[in-house]
Amino acid sequence: MYIKFIFLIITVFTFSTVNANISTSPNETKKQKSNISFREYIWGITHPFIALKVKRISHKALHITDSLENAKILSDKSGGQLDAFKHSYWMASLSQEIKVRKARRIGIIHEKVNYKSYKRGESNQDSTASAMDILNNEVGISIGNSYKTVSKNELISITIDAIENGKMYILKKDENGNYLDCDNRIIDLSKESGWNKRKCLIGS
Repeated sequence: MYIKFIFLIITVFTFSTVNANISTSPNETKKQKSNISFREYIWGITHPFIALKVKRISHKALHITDSLENAKILSDKSGGQLDAFKHSYWMASLSQEIKVRKARRIGIIHEKVNYKSYKRGESNQDSTASAMDILNNEVGISIGNSYKTVSKNELISITIDAIENGKMYILKKDENGNYLDCDNRIIDLSKESGWNKRKCLIGS
């Protein structure tokens, strides 16, 4: 009983930290970042050892993402190449170390949490940004599953190459960072409401 209690405490801490790290974005509020969802809570309780592994991998993915930004290798954490890297490398790393279906499940849960946070008014996430994350998750899963034994440094390079070769997805913007629709018109976000906005997905 005591061991189960310890695992419960570890699980809650692990998933609250993971959700904060991977969700960190200018589009999300502090309240959302600090929350742990019921779905994540249940998943963590039923997969305590994997939850600890997910925590380690998630921290590393965030650290590497920040390093790439500081080195100016990739840019734009909100809908840009750096955002694509964060999600795809996270999933690629997970897919190297746990079963693909479990990695995919973690990504799905995470996006459902984002939607629930939006519904509660705790996030500015929208359907196009969520679709972008899901698509980049899938590319990352494919990379991790195809390169199970490569080093993390090699995995970083493979992921960056995929982004630079347009194999991932970003949100269309102009040179000033304004979101564009698929007809190249600037989107006035102050006039956009609801989950479905006119943002446009394009190749990375």
